[in-house]
Amino acid sequence: MRNKYVAAILAFFLGIFGVHRFYLGQRFLGMLYFLFFVFGFVAMDAPGAPPFIAIPAILGFIDSVLLAVMPQQNFDERYNRKWIRLEQQSTASAPEPYALPSGNETVSAYKRKGVEKFRAYDFEGAIAEFQQVLRMQPNDAATHFNIACCYAVLERKSLAFQHLSMAVTYGFGHLEKIGTHDALAYLRTQPEYADFVANGYQYELNQANTLPPDNTAPVNDLLDQIIKLGELRDRGILTEEEFARHKEKILSQR
Repeated sequence: MRNKYVAAILAFFLGIFGVHRFYLGQRFLGMLYFLFFVFGFVAMDAPGAPPFIAIPAILGFIDSVLLAVMPQQNFDERYNRKWIRLEQQSTASAPEPYALPSGNETVSAYKRKGVEKFRAYDFEGAIAEFQQVLRMQPNDAATHFNIACCYAVLERKSLAFQHLSMAVTYGFGHLEKIGTHDALAYLRTQPEYADFVANGYQYELNQANTLPPDNTAPVNDLLDQIIKLGELRDRGILTEEEFARHKEKILSQR
């Protein structure tokens, strides 16, 4: 990568020849500086000719000052963009850490496997991978959120609410996802969801024990359930697609 101080020194001492422009990869400008120098040098012998040779010298001095005071970030964006892009590509293509021979895989490997299984709709398998992460990093907020999504899809709401509570407790910084994430749509249809939000996204365990167990059968009055779903949609808790999906599920249980 090019160094801005090297470029500034070249501009100060050799700017009249355009050497600093060649160093910065600006060959066309470098040639212009050099041609100005040659033209000015030849014109020095002509009587009454202006001192053209001073032009590249003045420009080189100005360039040396501008390069010296230029912020490093601006210099890199202008003159080192190619190297930065190559470095980013090499970082992006770097392989994930390998599992240790003893079978003690790294945290990132478990997380990666958990996400892969979630995307493959293997939610039980994803939970198992994320639980491995929590054994090593029990305060990992993002992993608690991921497990909550898995339990919500499986309609095991007590565990989903508990892991959401722990995610928020340990500093989960994207609370808006709780109200918008597709995997948590089932939780947003539950009667205790409003209290969960009002209580600062905390789910009391003693409250969980007094609530109906997970996967309880729907009430007989289907119309009442659909009206409640409509209220959740009108309040913005459910999207139109989520409303339609849960409505269809209720009707299919008839």
